[in-house]
Amino acid sequence: MKKLLAAAMIAATAPIALTAMAPAAFAEEKAEGELKIPPPPPGKGQILFYRTGGISGAALGCAVFDVGAEDKLSSLGSGKYFILVSDPGPRSFTVKSLETKDAITLEIEEGETQFVRCKIKTGFMSGRADIAPSTETEFRAKHKNPKLVDAEDMSEAVKATNYP
Repeated sequence: MKKLLAAAMIAATAPIALTAMAPAAFAEEKAEGELKIPPPPPGKGQILFYRTGGISGAALGCAVFDVGAEDKLSSLGSGKYFILVSDPGPRSFTVKSLETKDAITLEIEEGETQFVRCKIKTGFMSGRADIAPSTETEFRAKHKNPKLVDAEDMSEAVKATNYP
């Protein structure tokens, strides 16, 4: 019982600790109530990956990979997001869970921000990761107070974009 109470206390204080670790630009914009997504650097495009929150698959992460790569770009926890800056052109991503793998290919345009949603669906033994294109409207409707993925859950390239 003591372990359960200790876990509950840690979970309750985690959002406070994570907010303190967020980049200054993002923290200021969150204080205003709405995340302002920065434009991509000149000559680049960007993808905002996010994971919907909820009970289904809450304990599971949604690991995002470049197709064919062994190292993950990031793991999306429930209610989290990250931004990936990319050169223009086609780019394919995959998500993995214990039971399944799903993929998406995007055409990255210069100066454009695209949105990709990862959702954990009910599976046989575990949750099933599902990745799909989305919109800024859907992202904002599902995330009133979006939280950036923790730095330790990002590759160095993604971390450089999200934690300047």
